[in-house]
Amino acid sequence: MRTVYKPYPTNHFTHPGIDCALALRASGVSPEDVEDAELGVAAPVLRTIAEPREDKVRPRSAYHAKFSGPYTVAAALRGGGGLGLSLDDFAALDPDRLALAQRVRCVADERASEIFPRAFAAVLRVRLRDGSTREHRVDSSRGGPEHPLTREELAVKFRANATRALPDDQVTALIAEAGELRTAPSLTPLLNLTVAQPPATAAQP
Repeated sequence: MRTVYKPYPTNHFTHPGIDCALALRASGVSPEDVEDAELGVAAPVLRTIAEPREDKVRPRSAYHAKFSGPYTVAAALRGGGGLGLSLDDFAALDPDRLALAQRVRCVADERASEIFPRAFAAVLRVRLRDGSTREHRVDSSRGGPEHPLTREELAVKFRANATRALPDDQVTALIAEAGELRTAPSLTPLLNLTVAQPPATAAQP
């Protein structure tokens, strides 16, 4: 029960910020209305996801974007696949997300720093174009013991990854077989489903 699952394909230090951004998006915050945003995180993680600022607000590559607090917040505010952000969302750098990342600054947050490293916490404050402000805080990122993923969410994550290598119907069967693992008399059926099957060949006349 202490296992921590990563719901998003990014550096784990970015996850609480993503959680905050997804929550604000779900509450009705539109990325087009965001004038600027402040992401507060534990002080020790700033060097990983926030520094140097010029590289983090304009990542050098899609891979580098996964280690950027500003870019991942911008991506989550704009919305993505899977459990909120998926691998496909980092296939290439998105101009709209880059533009929004320029308006996100990262700072040390005292509460998040006190909690770290027992859990990864963050607070996201956004100022909207109408002058109002919105805020969301998480004291433990999604996927850990305090906020575990449901069985259905784990299946969504697994399917999104597994279908990159296996046909969808085979992944469905694999998920079902894994669900019966406790009482399965043998691992062979499950292991067979983890191997891509060669395409069927037409019968020779």
